[in-house]
Amino acid sequence: MYPSVRVEVSGRQAMVVRPIGDVDYSSLEPLREALLDARIAGARDIIVDLAEVSFMDSQGLAVILFAHQRQRSVGGRLILRSPSEEITRLLRVTNVAHVIDVESANSQRGPAAPHPGEHAGGRTGGEVPRRSQWRG
Repeated sequence: MYPSVRVEVSGRQAMVVRPIGDVDYSSLEPLREALLDARIAGARDIIVDLAEVSFMDSQGLAVILFAHQRQRSVGGRLILRSPSEEITRLLRVTNVAHVIDVESANSQRGPAAPHPGEHAGGRTGGEVPRRSQWRG
């Protein structure tokens, strides 16, 4: 399936970008173009709705981070909405969830909540884990 992205205007200065399918090295161009077009159109807020994204790799994440930096440089925001569990995990592991606003599918407001028993930093306690506690 050829990657596609739907874009819609949501309010006066907001646009929703909805990529569909995989967001990886081989399918980045439609997302990159849609994010740039939203910026050029003057959208203050760009919402990237990830509800229909089945996979995202580090290159997809890099495109989103670059768009986030562009938005912040002009006083705007980039918000990620409805990421899957796998993409939410990617956002947490890479600490992107602490840099970009993430709205869960349930809340549609504010950052995605941590998993039960997990603090926003990704660990269950306030201390740094010892080497013997590292996963991997």
